[in-house]
Amino acid sequence: MSETVKEIELKNIRPSRLNPRLEINIERLNELAASIREVGLLEPIIVRPTNGEYEVVVGERRYRASQQAGLEKVPAIIRDYSDDQVVQLNLIENVHREDLNAIEKGKVCKYLLENCPNKYPTQSAIAQKIGVTHNAVSLWMKSIEVVPQEAQKYVAPSTISGQVPEGKIDYLTAVKIGRAVEEPEKKAEVIRTLAEKRLPVKERAQVIKKMMQEPEKPIEEVIEEVEKAPVEMHFTADDKKPLLAGTKTQTSRTGLPDPKLKAGALVHATVLEPHIAELRIASIERKKLRYFDEEDAKREGGYSLEEFKRKWKKMHGEWNENQLVYVIHFEKVK
Repeated sequence: MSETVKEIELKNIRPSRLNPRLEINIERLNELAASIREVGLLEPIIVRPTNGEYEVVVGERRYRASQQAGLEKVPAIIRDYSDDQVVQLNLIENVHREDLNAIEKGKVCKYLLENCPNKYPTQSAIAQKIGVTHNAVSLWMKSIEVVPQEAQKYVAPSTISGQVPEGKIDYLTAVKIGRAVEEPEKKAEVIRTLAEKRLPVKERAQVIKKMMQEPEKPIEEVIEEVEKAPVEMHFTADDKKPLLAGTKTQTSRTGLPDPKLKAGALVHATVLEPHIAELRIASIERKKLRYFDEEDAKREGGYSLEEFKRKWKKMHGEWNENQLVYVIHFEKVK
């Protein structure tokens, strides 16, 4: 492959027509442009010659930031690439940097399948080439099938941290909505609304389930119903009898309680069947297991402290006296 490095005038460079990116983060672009004004473009972009000009192959964000910074020329590596090589390079670069969302990756895979069938005959072939699982490619392809065009801009990149930017929704949730809701306009509305609302994961799942059961209902009405619905607290089968008798008046949990759990809140106690009892939350406190006493054990369901320790070990594996737990105090309403 022939290769040259030279300074090229920006007016002679064009953005890639094969770049899969749907949108560019303006804030990050502004930061990069400010850096380029200060010290120049340190890393060359990669371009290919086309029709007497040059087309960006790798480094589109650097190219746009250089324009914004007011540069006249940029360092560039010139290489001869075919269209399918350009697409593959863009996909590999962004898959491993996690800059693209599933929709954008799916569109690249679709392009490879339709335009380069000899080199990429199947989804498995694409997966092998770019170093991801076949399941990942399948999900990307599915996302462009079930997520409407007008809702695709709300799908966030899938990062290792799992963080979803404000105003976005993770692609797995978008796919779930796409599969659960049949009408395209309703799909787009649900995706947009949930991206803007940023509901807790559990409530979001309940909204999707309700939309599947009652597709004619307005999304805002469904969200309001879910937000107003009582919280469910799950208990073991051993807890059922003392819960119904009203002798179990507290429960200790290692995980962070639902944000809706506040003093005065009504919750539904569930074991195997839903809503075996209604409870009113009295208070929530944090304390180490070392400070549990006989009264705590009694409120946990009529246990002695030793009996409660044995139950705790059965459920959690060990009794670590330094472990902080959430102790939720309540009373049975009915």
